[in-house]
Amino acid sequence: MPIGVNQAIIAIWATIGLSAVAALINRWLGEISTGEFVWYIIVYSLVCIFPYKLGKGSNPARWVYAIFIAASILFMFGGVGSAMPKADWVVSIVMVPIEIFAVLRLFQPEVSLWFQKS
Repeated sequence: MPIGVNQAIIAIWATIGLSAVAALINRWLGEISTGEFVWYIIVYSLVCIFPYKLGKGSNPARWVYAIFIAASILFMFGGVGSAMPKADWVVSIVMVPIEIFAVLRLFQPEVSLWFQKS
């Protein structure tokens, strides 16, 4: 596995962890209900598929992740998330550069070759 894939996977795990911590903080502060908290954790659990599949060399997972991140960033800055809890906003702003880094690492030439071979 190329170093770029490894770095992207670490970055993705970091963003998943930050998101889970933000959900926990929002729950403690009463910003979200228990049901919303459970929903967030289920979604973050599903997102854990991305680092796993990327580590296995799944080219479709690479593209779906890149599209997912691009759409998330566009929605966030487009005002769709204006009703987000405070901790989510802070974590989202911190995560944007990390997610961009991960996507850029996943599309480097040597990494693209590795995904095509897998």
